[in-house]
Amino acid sequence: KQWYQRRVRGFLFYLFFAMSYNYSNYNQFGIKNEYERYAFAAWLSFVVICSLLGDTTILVASIKYKAFNLHKIVVAIIQHIAVCDLLNAVANTAPGIVSLINNTGGSSKILNYVRFFISYYVNTVAPSLLAALTLGKLLTLKYPLRTGSWSIRQAHKVCVGIWIASPYHPALYLLVDKDDVTFDYRVYYYTYQYSSSLWKILLPIKALLVILAPNIIIIVSSVLVIKEARRVVRGTQQSLRWQGIMTVVLTATVYTLSYLPITVYLIAESFVEKDPSVPGPFFVEFYRVAISFLGFNTLANFFVYSLNVTSFRSFLKTKFRQTASFLSDKVFCRGRTTREATEGRRTNKHPRQVRETPV
Repeated sequence: KQWYQRRVRGFLFYLFFAMSYNYSNYNQFGIKNEYERYAFAAWLSFVVICSLLGDTTILVASIKYKAFNLHKIVVAIIQHIAVCDLLNAVANTAPGIVSLINNTGGSSKILNYVRFFISYYVNTVAPSLLAALTLGKLLTLKYPLRTGSWSIRQAHKVCVGIWIASPYHPALYLLVDKDDVTFDYRVYYYTYQYSSSLWKILLPIKALLVILAPNIIIIVSSVLVIKEARRVVRGTQQSLRWQGIMTVVLTATVYTLSYLPITVYLIAESFVEKDPSVPGPFFVEFYRVAISFLGFNTLANFFVYSLNVTSFRSFLKTKFRQTASFLSDKVFCRGRTTREATEGRRTNKHPRQVRETPV
């Protein structure tokens, strides 16, 4: 057991402390081609727009119109996930778009630290909320009588606890060595260099709490949710509302698939040979594509809910019809007003030719 623990610590240390490139070097890692840089910015802009429209719709539909006919625990966590995606889009992805357009990381150190803090903060909150979603759905299936008494306020308290506890992750980086925060020209985001020897002790703890634990909970809970649902159907011989189950499972699946490329990169990074003078495509292009895949997790939830939640889909159809009717009425009224005004001008075109009738 001690040998295994030493091997794991040695692998994690080598993963982060082995010879690494200076990713803040624009000449080696910056995007020289303007079309490629603008294409990357366009993709991130699409992610931001989809998040702003989709996540705002999710919040309004679930809070004001009660359009999610799902378990109240699931609805509460969905709302917090939408807020997390909005924060990621506005405070993390949008500044990255500005950096891509300006081709620089910015000169304000305070704003740079804020960008770094929010980026790592969101990346800590998101998997924790999704782990709470999958685990909560599993408990509602396995213990329906006990979870039936749970209130939506209790679910919000759990989510607020996740928000309050998560700042320890980015704060830890700044407390150990704030000068290790550097601008990564591969993706135009701020990352960390792990140059302090303290990370030899802290890194395994951080990897367990931030990376391994929530992702293991997400994967295991999703599998058990499907297994438990099938057991309930076979045992009771009754129909089961699958829309809530499929919503949770598909949300977890999209998250897992979007993080799969960056997971492959982090695992394989220590095994790929590094040339100090010429970085290979694995460390530049593949990493850039892997980070781009994370955008799918930010924009996909709206489409997942639209496909699986019948009440939410009906809400969208109703609002779409109302909006279309309103716009058509506006266009029709404007067209009619314009036509009447034109006819009036034609009638009064030659007022002097109109003879007055004597009284």
